[in-house]
Amino acid sequence: MMRFQFLATVAVALGLGCAGASAQPAPPLDGSPETTTPILPTPPEAAPPSPPAADPAVTGESARDGRGKAVDELLDRLAKTEDPQTAKRIAVAVQSLWTRSGSDTVDLLTTRALEAQRKANTGMALKILGEVVSLKPDFAEGWSRRAAIHAAANDYDQAMVDMHETLLREPRHFGVWIGLGRILQESGLDAKALAAYRKAYALYPAAEGLKREIDELTLKVEGQPI
Repeated sequence: MMRFQFLATVAVALGLGCAGASAQPAPPLDGSPETTTPILPTPPEAAPPSPPAADPAVTGESARDGRGKAVDELLDRLAKTEDPQTAKRIAVAVQSLWTRSGSDTVDLLTTRALEAQRKANTGMALKILGEVVSLKPDFAEGWSRRAAIHAAANDYDQAMVDMHETLLREPRHFGVWIGLGRILQESGLDAKALAAYRKAYALYPAAEGLKREIDELTLKVEGQPI
């Protein structure tokens, strides 16, 4: 019961406190692949669209502003793209930009954490990512990467804490909204899971399996429309 209350509390903090995600109309459900979307999906191998070339003269705040504008433009395209393969490439490009912290040290540590994760050294990966978020707490992707590791280890309580931190810094992180939906769904909080999936859908409508999840949960939570 305590764990259920904790998950519900975090969901409310993330703006998912409505009793049934019916506060907004269900998105159109025009068929989707049978595969479901994994928690915090790993970017596919397909080459992303090339982000704008960096100007060597642009550094510091200007460089961050440039990345922010590129992310804004890509997310705008992502929300309007219906073709799944094109959308995947755009999503990868967004994720690539999100991994740029603006600090060489933090970027190096993040790379080492991912290498440790690939080698199944979860403890080392979490330790390094702890350093990442301590050194640069405003780096949303540091929290997101740590949330993914906690989620993979079924430590959903800690994963949701890190997801909360991610979304405070980057509320458009579609991967985290999908991952949050999966955790809430597996914890029996279907209405809140549906709300999280709908937030992800608004950002990335062509995400693999997402429409199917929304379709099934809409029927379960809101029933058959009259």
